[in-house]
Amino acid sequence: MNNKKIVAICACTAGMAHTYIAKQKIENEAKKRGWDCKVETQGAAGIDNVLTDQDLKTADVIILATDISIENAERLEPFKNIIKVSTGEAVKNTPDLFNQADTISSKGNKVAKDSIGKEIFRSLNTGISKFLPVIIASGILFSIVLMTGNVTNDTILPSNQFFADLQQVAIYGFAMMVPVLAAYMAYSIGGNAALAPAFIMGYVVNNPIGANHVSTGFIGAMIFGVLIGYFVKWFKTVKVHPVIESVMPVMIIPTVTLLVMAPIYIYGLSYPLDWFVKAMVATLKGLSNVNAALLGVGIGVLAALDMGGPCSKAATAFTLAAMAEGVYGPNGVFRMCCAIPPLGLAISSLIVSRSKYTKEEKEFGITAFFLSLAGITEGTIPFAAKDPKHVIIAIVIGTAVAGMLGMIHGIESLVAFGGLVALGGVTKGAMWYVIDMFIGAFIIAAILHFTRKTAVESEDTDVVE
Repeated sequence: MNNKKIVAICACTAGMAHTYIAKQKIENEAKKRGWDCKVETQGAAGIDNVLTDQDLKTADVIILATDISIENAERLEPFKNIIKVSTGEAVKNTPDLFNQADTISSKGNKVAKDSIGKEIFRSLNTGISKFLPVIIASGILFSIVLMTGNVTNDTILPSNQFFADLQQVAIYGFAMMVPVLAAYMAYSIGGNAALAPAFIMGYVVNNPIGANHVSTGFIGAMIFGVLIGYFVKWFKTVKVHPVIESVMPVMIIPTVTLLVMAPIYIYGLSYPLDWFVKAMVATLKGLSNVNAALLGVGIGVLAALDMGGPCSKAATAFTLAAMAEGVYGPNGVFRMCCAIPPLGLAISSLIVSRSKYTKEEKEFGITAFFLSLAGITEGTIPFAAKDPKHVIIAIVIGTAVAGMLGMIHGIESLVAFGGLVALGGVTKGAMWYVIDMFIGAFIIAAILHFTRKTAVESEDTDVVE
């Protein structure tokens, strides 16, 4: 088992916490087993510790711990000794991942390709990862306008011409969200050749078109991002003359793709999609208090359950789809909920139950507090990794209660990030945004105070009795 070499690439949707936690877990497990290891990260700040051709050729196993499509993926095409997992799996099941790697390196087993379902989910995560900086930057600008102006009947009144112009920049930024989503979902499946037609179709679905002036926004972008991706992926397999092949990706594929997809949308799918979007909006706007509370519970559970994993990304897609149609309540509640698990663990480890945590865990608590300010749920992961049974139950209950209260109190937010730093983007229920957040956090701290046993310091690791 010794003297093996493993290389890995880690990339999560947001490009922040999961990417680097997975890297650390893989490096620690490799050190424990005496394996050589090199991990490339593709995060929000760019690509670090790039794997060279020599690294890939000499590796016994290549691990792709990714939630999105990675940059320079074509360099991996010659290799068969690849394991594909999500960053969440790499964090939670690192020993099992290495056992699988050991089997592959010994027997030369080839790992099966991703299913269509996984490929589509990865494309959604890729799209989300690319448009997050767009809407976060736009949201911050919007927050600045909100904090310096007045909000009356859902209308922002900037305090002067500069802030009026800033508001317009933010609005244009939000309008880019849908085309970017469509483009990078298509890119994830079909590669670079899918970018141009998907950008254009993303703009088309987000604006009125056809005799009835239909627009389908976020939902249309997701559907056509996938359709264009698979159409281009198939088109690239068509054999053509070498002279024509050179212009396929820049002229023929984008043009033919639009000639096929635009009529399908305008004269076909736009009508059922428009009906679905209007039905969703009408349902969300007409929720009774009971149904709103149940939706809040669901949002809270999804936000906390896997701490930034697939469940959280599903909630992200839903709330952003609602926000794109002018329904801001689910987004406001979700952004609040994302901050609650790390805030609850920070309060538990640093204030309420200090004696039950080790020195290392208290340091985790400090980190969790700062991550909670930006609504980064992954700050909970170090605690859940050591004591999953108690931590996961506590954060799910606390966040679900807060989500329920948030929907009842009518919290709304225009920005696509959470925590206290997003308070400027909360257009309704700003006071309840803070109060409900701390109610959820203190529920988590209270549950852990009564259910968690005192941790024991040891030389190798800290365990809960």
